[in-house]
Amino acid sequence: MDAPFGILFLKKAELYNLACRLDKQYDDSQTTSKNLPLWPIEKQILKWTYRHHKHLGSPIDTNHLSRDPKWSKLKDFNMLNTDGSYKREFSYLENGQLDKPLENLVVRGFAQYFDQAHGHSAIIIDKEGLLLGEVLADLEGNFFMKINYLIYSKIMDHLGASLLLIITLWWLLKFFGVLQ
Repeated sequence: MDAPFGILFLKKAELYNLACRLDKQYDDSQTTSKNLPLWPIEKQILKWTYRHHKHLGSPIDTNHLSRDPKWSKLKDFNMLNTDGSYKREFSYLENGQLDKPLENLVVRGFAQYFDQAHGHSAIIIDKEGLLLGEVLADLEGNFFMKINYLIYSKIMDHLGASLLLIITLWWLLKFFGVLQ
């Protein structure tokens, strides 16, 4: 872990805020729609990339999300139950639109398309995606890290407003002669 208020840690705190917003969007959509959003799938791919994807130049493609035993990474992505069926939040993959989660990662800025020959069916996770994968992996089962990210992300969110408020109060007190 980086020292508090290091540049990399602040970037991670920013990504923590983004992950919280995406989690909230997912939770909100659970109550309003039967269509499951792709965020849980994207989240698992990012965590797996950080933990296990040893050669970052090799693509993640739709074959990794398929049931093909030769290529499938569904078990590695922790998307399957013990009986081999999809976990509820990953049941979207049963529809066969395996390229949608990959496209979302590109659109969100966490990946790039591999090359023109593969079209939208293969991506390479970029630096931002890898860092978000690290944040998501840090948060999994680590209460101290959750608190740490929460505190520093809230400080970042409110630092500018708090500083402006303090400066304004100081000038008001000085203007009215309370401070000399």
